Amino acid sequence: MAINYKKCPRCGSLNTIKIIYGMPTHDAFLMAEEGEIKLGGCCITDSDPEYYCKNCENEWDRQTSIEKAYSEIIVIKASVGGCFGGYYEVDIDFKSRKLKWSHLGAGTEDYYEKTIRQNTLDTFIDELKMLNLLNWKSKYIEPGICDGTQWSLEIIKSGRNIKKFGDNKFPDEWNDFCRLIKRISGKSFS
Repeated sequence: MAINYKKCPRCGSLNTIKIIYGMPTHDAFLMAEEGEIKLGGCCITDSDPEYYCKNCENEWDRQTSIEKAYSEIIVIKASVGGCFGGYYEVDIDFKSRKLKWSHLGAGTEDYYEKTIRQNTLDTFIDELKMLNLLNWKSKYIEPGICDGTQWSLEIIKSGRNIKKFGDNKFPDEWNDFCRLIKRISGKSFS
């Protein structure tokens, strides 16, 4: 998983604890005294924070962690293809909003570049969240097949890069991801 919900989105600390709501048990009182959890009170709403940072006293929920993680993406590089059909590649730079698409192989080479509008990029990021892209496993391998379709995905973030790949096996959201790339690029990707 690439999203660490327990990492403070304000200061980056991992010195954090869960916030527990409802009527606490005796054990919960003891854990709170030891600083292992924080008691959030008996009243529960839809907007209660889930985590507490012991360093900066920030409180946040999982959605805040998701927003922070996707806001750190700088570039997405994706490729898919196989020996006979060639490879599709796309690079999307979130800072410059430049998209580069190419298809290599099968006797042809094709390149395309364009600048994406900011509102289109914002919608693209929202759709990546819905696909749960950052939480895909790092590899998807179908054993026993020597040829077929390979894919890779590199997510360049401030802080670290995330690489994911597959060989004849895909995340459940793969087809939706390919349609999303096709929609934003205006070119095939699969």
